[in-house]
Amino acid sequence: MTVSEGRASYLDEDAGSLDTAARRLALSEDAAASLLERLRVLADVGRFLDEFFQLTGARLRAGASTRRVETVRLRVQRLLVRQTDALEGLRSPMAEGGVELCRWADLADDDREAVSGLFHDRLLPVLVPLVTEPGKPLPPAANLSINVAVAVRDGAGQRRFGSVELPPVVPRFVRVRPRAGGSGVRVLPVEQVVQAHLPALFPSEHIEGSAVFRVTRQAGIVVNPEVDDMLTSVERQLRLERHGAPVRLEVEPRIPDDALERLTAALDLGRTEVYPVDGLMGMADLAVLPLPEGPGPAARRPAAPARLRSGASGQRDVFQALDRGAMLVHYPYESYTDSVVALLEQASADPALLAIKQTLYRASPDGPTVRALVRAAERGAHVVAVVELAARLDERNSVACARALDRAGGHVVYGLVGLRTHCPVTLVIRDGGDQLSRYGVVGTGLHHPTRRPEGMSLLSADPDVTADMTDLFNYLTGYSRPARFRKLLVGPAHLRARLLDLIRRETAAGPAGRIALKVYRMVDREVVDALYRAAQRGVVIDLVVSGACILRPGVPGLSDGIRVVAPVGRHFESSRLFVFGAGESASWFLSSGDLALAQLDRQIDVAVPIEDPGHRARLEAILDVLLRLPAWEMDADGCWHRRGPGAEDALRRLADSGASLRG
Repeated sequence: MTVSEGRASYLDEDAGSLDTAARRLALSEDAAASLLERLRVLADVGRFLDEFFQLTGARLRAGASTRRVETVRLRVQRLLVRQTDALEGLRSPMAEGGVELCRWADLADDDREAVSGLFHDRLLPVLVPLVTEPGKPLPPAANLSINVAVAVRDGAGQRRFGSVELPPVVPRFVRVRPRAGGSGVRVLPVEQVVQAHLPALFPSEHIEGSAVFRVTRQAGIVVNPEVDDMLTSVERQLRLERHGAPVRLEVEPRIPDDALERLTAALDLGRTEVYPVDGLMGMADLAVLPLPEGPGPAARRPAAPARLRSGASGQRDVFQALDRGAMLVHYPYESYTDSVVALLEQASADPALLAIKQTLYRASPDGPTVRALVRAAERGAHVVAVVELAARLDERNSVACARALDRAGGHVVYGLVGLRTHCPVTLVIRDGGDQLSRYGVVGTGLHHPTRRPEGMSLLSADPDVTADMTDLFNYLTGYSRPARFRKLLVGPAHLRARLLDLIRRETAAGPAGRIALKVYRMVDREVVDALYRAAQRGVVIDLVVSGACILRPGVPGLSDGIRVVAPVGRHFESSRLFVFGAGESASWFLSSGDLALAQLDRQIDVAVPIEDPGHRARLEAILDVLLRLPAWEMDADGCWHRRGPGAEDALRRLADSGASLRG
């Protein structure tokens, strides 16, 4: 097989994305993992499926082949069954751990009476029961809201249909009083409470049946640079988001056929877009359960980087540490809070601070980064924030960040037209007396508190790196055209071309060449084709891919010598590491962008070279662990096979040794 044979050379990207969720879901089925971790994974996979349909559902409806749609549907159905089975298997451990997930059918009479009192006092006044009438269809269900479909028969014997939408003000789980002598928490899904009290909501009708349903709608905000106020335009679109085009309908299997027909007709969905869920609907909501943090590695607070660990005085001076050399931080194995956040917090209170420049992609308005920027702006420092308003499904947080910084006196800009600002970059400028001092951070991906990401950041006072960052911010704020950067690779202008040049360099070296890449997604065909050509020349290629991968490894004549592995997936893997060559002449980069068309050509991403021998040795050790102890390995057909528990314990020991900061 050759590259020119076309589609047979590539795996399906959407199927690969869903396989990522399947690998993560295996953690929830692992009895050796903590209860908290297993429930978190169930919630994460639920959120992943919601986001998958919001972002790709419309594309699948519009242009995907029947075969591709069926491939996606089959994978999603398998995931839903596994999710339901996993949650059922966790009911007993949850109760033992202090949180009992109850069913209405299993409650004692006195518990039902107490819940009924709560329903009449707290729920009934805010719920709105609706029934169809001629010429009066039911209003559209909000995106991802829980709804109860009801079949009723009125006094005249006419069968009609109604619904009850559970608005955001209604708690997702209702508290049930503790068992006698018990101290644990008991909760009940609110939809079961509503179903049990439908006669109170429809007192004039006879209830003939009910079923829970949930609609997923297409998401996506269009940032229009032509409007006078981009922020207000995005806020207006967010208010209309509930009316996006439907792309998925989840229903209880017991839903009456005529009710399902009415729902699908009203939503303009086919039967292939209906997904039966025989269990809790909206697994992402498990994240709100009050579970205690249990023992184990996930509960440990990561250590500060060695050079920032407090001495006898308890003080940590990040600026002094960076004046002695760059630092490489690998979180969550090392502390993001005690490194990147510590730099921002120290800067925000520093009398010598002149300016902070920061990109914000999927940032939290309540997070430490934005808080530090607000403090610095309120103190009178020059704060420039490049806020990406089009961070998909996180636009509300982006708007809130922009508003908070604007109120504090910061200078807020929204990047370049047609390009998403994805790179996490920080530049701190201080008055050093005789000259200015600049300190920079280049990260490999988002640091979102709810995603518990894995990633890396390089903190540096290198004059060339910080000068490049100054040029980058001038480019992002529109004050200059893209420069020829000294050390940074900046996409889309330079990143793709340089990466392809490096792959060609190793291809020319033949069996002496080496390529090692750690990315979240490997879905760019031009890069994949270049890797195939390198493999055909005998180059050894190791790929650590946490998400979708369209490359087929180990195909005779096409990809001999290419190996694709994946970590266990406990964290959202956002570190991107590129290695070309071996020994002292090798080129090493940390990158904020994946090997995907949308990122290489339509995003502002940054790759920073790693030049310090100690940092290279640390990254070599990380790669060695990931390749030697993979959790999963892909075969030529795109199937993933479990190889072991993964490398996380070894990576944690590596971080605890402080090796990342030596050299």
